[in-house]
Amino acid sequence: MSGLLSAASVDWANKIRCNVVDGLRQSFQDGIFTDIEIEVSDSVFRCHKVFLCAISDYFLAMFTSGMRESVDSRVTIKDLSGSTFRAVLDFYYTCDRSVVNTDTAEDLLRAAGLLQMITLQDSCETYYAENLNVDNALAVWDLAQCLHCEALADKAKRFILANFLDIYTEPDFLQVDAEHLNELLGDDDLRVPDEDYVCEAAVSWLKHDIGNRAKYFNEICVNLRLRYLSEDSFSKLLIFTRNECHIKDSILEGFTENRRYSFPESSNTVALDTPLSSRNYENMLVVIGVHRATGILPTVHAYSFNTKMWFKLSSLPFDPGVGYATCVLDNQLYMSGISLRKAYVLRYDPCTNLWEECCQMPEKRRYHEMVVACGHVHAVCGWNKRDGVFTSIIQYHSSEESWTSLGNLRVGVYSASACALDNIIYVFGGRADDSTRKRDIQSFNVNTGQATVINQFPSAVTESRAIAINSCMYLALTNGSIMKVMESGSLSRHSILPNFDRFNFGLLQRGNNILVVGGDTRYPSGSSQFVDILEVNGHDGKVRVLQDRLFNNASAAACRILLIRRVILPRLSVPGIPH
Repeated sequence: MSGLLSAASVDWANKIRCNVVDGLRQSFQDGIFTDIEIEVSDSVFRCHKVFLCAISDYFLAMFTSGMRESVDSRVTIKDLSGSTFRAVLDFYYTCDRSVVNTDTAEDLLRAAGLLQMITLQDSCETYYAENLNVDNALAVWDLAQCLHCEALADKAKRFILANFLDIYTEPDFLQVDAEHLNELLGDDDLRVPDEDYVCEAAVSWLKHDIGNRAKYFNEICVNLRLRYLSEDSFSKLLIFTRNECHIKDSILEGFTENRRYSFPESSNTVALDTPLSSRNYENMLVVIGVHRATGILPTVHAYSFNTKMWFKLSSLPFDPGVGYATCVLDNQLYMSGISLRKAYVLRYDPCTNLWEECCQMPEKRRYHEMVVACGHVHAVCGWNKRDGVFTSIIQYHSSEESWTSLGNLRVGVYSASACALDNIIYVFGGRADDSTRKRDIQSFNVNTGQATVINQFPSAVTESRAIAINSCMYLALTNGSIMKVMESGSLSRHSILPNFDRFNFGLLQRGNNILVVGGDTRYPSGSSQFVDILEVNGHDGKVRVLQDRLFNNASAAACRILLIRRVILPRLSVPGIPH
């Protein structure tokens, strides 16, 4: 009797259910004991009444109503195809969920609603939820709302809000109706770096059929956070409004004067109240480290340009040491360096507000750069006391948690700056192993491993900062010069920062402009740290000092921009930080 299972080890309820369904399936396939014919389109299916009543409230009501259908041996169902009803029966009689697929999901979901089949509806909704993507999310949202599938509609909408930057450039976005458009634009959880993207989406939608859609301009403006538009974006909106929506100049003048509070009454007497609050998501300035007499402490903070407030992020798990490097890939912040003789790589996820350790670099590097090229993080240049300077460029593979060496620069340097255009990494200046300051502009092709010195600066360059914007690179020097560098290595002066003599400052892109953040000076006058933020116009190089500022003692050496859901963060409240 050793082959017998104990009663406690058997799921008898499930075993009985399977036995009953297997028996009904066999009877259905053999055509025995069937007592009802279902006519659908040009097909007839012989089924079991009791089984149909068990899976469908539609059939249960029909067969218990006392009406003609409850006693007739044939029932006709309209608005379904024979192939769809066949798939419905296969789903239940054979317990085969694979019948729900790309080709059948919509028809089966409609059939589930018509026939009141809860399990089939749940299966279809789950299929759509598991297969949401940029291409189908708008269609799924519309379908779910039409069929009153509230959970699926909410899931699809959340997906659209989270992936709006990819979805609003799709052709299907231009076909959404005004109600759906305004529902998206009015949502605080619309995930966009800044309001300019929302304005661009709205204008694109209006332009697609301006003759019929201009009438929606008023209600669309209600959902735009106009006070957070950049001047450039707002100017473009005014031009579009005047030329294509034919709004009167007198109204546009009031619009300009009062955009921080409300949109003036339009010609059709509809007042447009502009929301004053910013959205929950925002591109925020993230700074790592706080200056103290003993060095840089492992604290991390984020600044909202919209609310003018500082927020506290999760602290680093350990002291990062000096000479660390950072970069951003897929809205995650990577950081590498040496701490207590250990080479480390950390990754910060703003969605979870958590740091995690990644696979450490094969070599210990500090005073190096981290650069994103071809969808990967690269460690470039660097130095340590034992090995001296590095020429090697290594690539990090997040999916495999590993590093690969791609090749070597012509000149090994540290305290250089670097950035990338497409598959080319550019390295600017730096120091040689003997601390000699270098003039070289080096390029490295991550696909071929080819390294070249493409030009030289007129004089040596160290401790600079570099960023790539569109097809150009911009280099901020410690003397305040902002240099424009082309792919060929050709140089031109883009701007000059007045009275600037700093290192450890941050260089960031915000819209089409360049931000120069904070920094230290070797010639302190009162305080050796700066807390100002300078904006350099990307077009004409004009410089202005923003009202936004770092808090006292904040380090700008590793500041970055991340898209963060601000409302989940605790507001910072410590001495020396403005509120």
